[in-house]
Amino acid sequence: MKASAGSGKTYNLAKTYINLLLESDDRYAYRHILAVTFTNKATEEMKSRILRELHALASDPSAPQSRKASEVLSDILHDYSAFAVSTIDRFFQQTLKAFSREIGQFASYQVELDKDSLVAESVDRILDSLTEEDAGLLTWLTDNVLEQIEQGGKYSTDANLMKMAVRLKSAQRQEELEKAGVDEMNAYSQETLVKIRQVCRKIMTDFRMEVRRKATAACDVLNSSGVRVEDSFRGFMKALPAYAGIDDRDVLAPPTESFMDKAPDHEKWFSSAKAKTLLPKVYPALEGPLQDFCALWGKDYQVYSTACILDDQIYGLGVARELSVTFKELMREKNVLCLDDSNTILKGIIDGSDAPFVYEKIGVRFDHFLLDEFQDTSRVQWDNFKPLLGNSDSQGGKSLIVGDVKQSIYRWRGSDWKLLDEEIPAEFPEYKGGVGY
Repeated sequence: MKASAGSGKTYNLAKTYINLLLESDDRYAYRHILAVTFTNKATEEMKSRILRELHALASDPSAPQSRKASEVLSDILHDYSAFAVSTIDRFFQQTLKAFSREIGQFASYQVELDKDSLVAESVDRILDSLTEEDAGLLTWLTDNVLEQIEQGGKYSTDANLMKMAVRLKSAQRQEELEKAGVDEMNAYSQETLVKIRQVCRKIMTDFRMEVRRKATAACDVLNSSGVRVEDSFRGFMKALPAYAGIDDRDVLAPPTESFMDKAPDHEKWFSSAKAKTLLPKVYPALEGPLQDFCALWGKDYQVYSTACILDDQIYGLGVARELSVTFKELMREKNVLCLDDSNTILKGIIDGSDAPFVYEKIGVRFDHFLLDEFQDTSRVQWDNFKPLLGNSDSQGGKSLIVGDVKQSIYRWRGSDWKLLDEEIPAEFPEYKGGVGY
């Protein structure tokens, strides 16, 4: 159900939940209905609404289902722990605890919300534990420090390593690695990274050289003709000497849109007042050099930009394996799991397993699923839910998914609004985009 703010999504979800209870022949049907949302506040609101509506029905003798509502309400209140309305994270944590043996954790593990503190402690442990036996890692770190100093910048090993570590351990980065089928434990050998860096540096150096060469060629035409760059229309050609003078440490950005608009068209080179005098001095000699310069900022610049991004990442990637090992050791030692990591771990366990196996482990079977605020669901969370919903659908269960793609607020945790907008209707043809399925 794709609905906008204030359209009664929670009301419809609560109504659907109550209808499922009252239509069922099972007195304890509430034990087999799972309703999830994203925040504790929304969970309490949903529970309160369901209980209020049941109480209203139970208190109205004229209501057709008054007696059934009264019985169901009494059963829920006396069996409140089985009233399965929770946050999506709480449900996944409960499920993951059932697989504690599979993940090598004690069932009493705690959920750590402050992931950055664990990352920082992992970085400190790596640096504090370095000895002469870690020759490869020491050389890698030392070479990178010296390089940064040579480039004229201040350098802090722990601060820069921490910045990269946070990026590597982010939920979004972990999902990207999973999509790419990359194992961070084996993907980043320092030997491979050295080769990649060499390729990146050559691409960057060659591109800067071409920019200097072609900007200089255009400047030479102007100088030999006695035309100043300041004489160009609004001085747009002043960019050429700047590009001709770049050095090997400069990070290049493309010329302005104004430059790229005027440079290929000789009629735009000068103002109407100057064109009659200056254009004959440089046209057509300047046309080729300017076109060559502008051509650099297409595919060649994209390759250069990619090389710059990779080069910036390589330092941290060189310690990715050590970071991953230390991070996992720290979590085992503290007996904690990070919230976003737990979703990924659970996916690795569930992936390829059938729903009965999951139900057997958690000790509960859900026949119906009601998912609120679905626009904030990540792809990993959906992958964990999908086999359960698929099983429910095959067994004649009823499910409701509600959300508003315009209200997605958890992009930082990897939420993917396209799931609600495109993929669910494609995977579940019964889903009507407004009535659930």
